[in-house]
Amino acid sequence: MQHAPQPRRDSLFDDYFVQRLVPSDHPLLEIDREVDFSFVRDLVGDVYSPDQGREAVDPELLLRLCFVQQYYGLSDRAVIGRAQTDLALRLFLHVGLEDALPHPSLLSVFRTRLGADRFQKIFNRSVAVAVERGLVEGRLLIVDSYGIVADVAIPRLRKLLMKVSRRGLQLLEKLGSETARLAGEHVALSEDNSWTQSKELREKDLKAWFILTGQVHDALASTQTVGKREQERRELVGVLAKALERQALPKKKKNEPRDTLVSDVDADARWSKRERGKKPFVGYKEQIATDVAHEIITAAQVTPANVDDTEPFETLVEQHLNNTGAGPMGVVADSGYSSGENRRKVKDTEATDYIAVPTPKGHKQGLFSASDFTPEFDDEGNAVRVRCPRGEVAEGGKWDDKTQGWDFYFTKAQCADCPLRGRCSKAKQGRTVFISRYYREHEDARARQDTPEFIAAQKERLGIERTFAYQQRRSGHKRARYRGGERMAVGVYACCFMVNVVRIATAYRRAQEGAARQLRSESRG
Repeated sequence: MQHAPQPRRDSLFDDYFVQRLVPSDHPLLEIDREVDFSFVRDLVGDVYSPDQGREAVDPELLLRLCFVQQYYGLSDRAVIGRAQTDLALRLFLHVGLEDALPHPSLLSVFRTRLGADRFQKIFNRSVAVAVERGLVEGRLLIVDSYGIVADVAIPRLRKLLMKVSRRGLQLLEKLGSETARLAGEHVALSEDNSWTQSKELREKDLKAWFILTGQVHDALASTQTVGKREQERRELVGVLAKALERQALPKKKKNEPRDTLVSDVDADARWSKRERGKKPFVGYKEQIATDVAHEIITAAQVTPANVDDTEPFETLVEQHLNNTGAGPMGVVADSGYSSGENRRKVKDTEATDYIAVPTPKGHKQGLFSASDFTPEFDDEGNAVRVRCPRGEVAEGGKWDDKTQGWDFYFTKAQCADCPLRGRCSKAKQGRTVFISRYYREHEDARARQDTPEFIAAQKERLGIERTFAYQQRRSGHKRARYRGGERMAVGVYACCFMVNVVRIATAYRRAQEGAARQLRSESRG
């Protein structure tokens, strides 16, 4: 396919009806004047053929349609329908009254063709424009996340196995494989309702479904094909494998994230962790970083809902550095991002650590935590001994590679007659204390958490909630519009691009209004 910008051909109707009826200060027209969307042509040139196929629709028009989708929270069909009758929208799209609009399905093709990587580059371009205009000051970088609920029903395990095995059988049939025996077993199990009568029959029924799902998985995994069918086969083999993992799951620890298949429709969606005051959900998390000055989003990432907030933090900081070319003076986040690795990352970027410090475990109940014990380190930074609040010393800590720290053990004799034992430990043998390799980073943060600078930074952090509220109100991002991690990432980058473009135009308008007020004030004076 070839693509080329379509020259604008204004007719008499465009000049009379459109230009006169649409006010010049319409928000979309302000955005059109201040932000150039034509950069997308060079960005996506490699996904179009220069000499084959018919002439393609201009990518700039499709990007503008994607922008309007996020700006008004519209579906593919709805945005084309609105563009048919909305004069301001046609002006923004650079489409005349007599020009035809693309078919709604082309928007889905466009998003799929570009993928998450190119939409991330489109988002990065908006950050670059904001930096060029001085809208990213780099004083404070705010990091936070919010949950996006997946647009799926959540089936019980039996129904999930029924659905994924049926999909596998349907694909096997399309590939020409013999499925009569497996299909017969599927029908028999589906029609058998004896599992409702007792727990034993329910367990037996589930075991039969796992066996059938495993057989479908093996048959599909051993089948070879080419083209789109091959990609579909590989994806479905992965879904079936994830479903089979639920057969022998170990007992889940409290608040432990688990990477298990929840829905066959959206195989990447996951249950969120149970957090105090929050209802668990199935879906994704949007992780973003914003510059505090004009609330420009400088980094964004999408993760399944079961991913801990501490994990994407380093990637977000790296994205900010790459997109802006400079590190922030300070990084602010809530206690969900508190980890030694993250504090070390902030320190390495020569920024001030304003990540909130979680309340030490046990302090709310009046008990001692590891922060009440005083460790001593050697010249190489290794913990060699620990002193308890009473003054007893434990030496020879055991290094734990998994938790990246040392476990120190106080003996039974040291703890037996301790008057503080009620606040310290109920263990018969004595107290065990874990000292992280990042102990000093955490202690430095605790020492600064009551300073005016730290408190002020945490108050400014609350401003990021405006960005989340704007996305939810404008784009409907409280619930997922797309299914699958790749499509979700495309949607989030498109939404963040929209937010930045709006804020770039808003900043310019406010600057113009301020200059006009200053001029009027000087003329009066």
